[in-house]
Amino acid sequence: FGMASNRAVRNRTRTETALDRARKELFEEGISTSRMYLDPDRPGVEDIIDQIVAGVRSSFTYAGSSTVKEFQDRAVVGVQSSSGYEEGRPRDTSW
Repeated sequence: FGMASNRAVRNRTRTETALDRARKELFEEGISTSRMYLDPDRPGVEDIIDQIVAGVRSSFTYAGSSTVKEFQDRAVVGVQSSSGYEEGRPRDTSW
């Protein structure tokens, strides 16, 4: 599991209060479909913006950046093909 996975975030923040966790806007990673859908439980525009900002913050941590300028200098954007995605999927058996 990656460090931004649901399990890792839960383990890392289990001693923090709900307010502290919400304030940090923790981001749970997953497979991006390039689409965002309205969540019936959180239908507001503010919720969507919070989700986007949380993703950007997560990206900053991967690049080791604390400013937008650092992120611009360090970030590398790539596109993964469907075959690359298939090859990188977790397997339930060992080699």
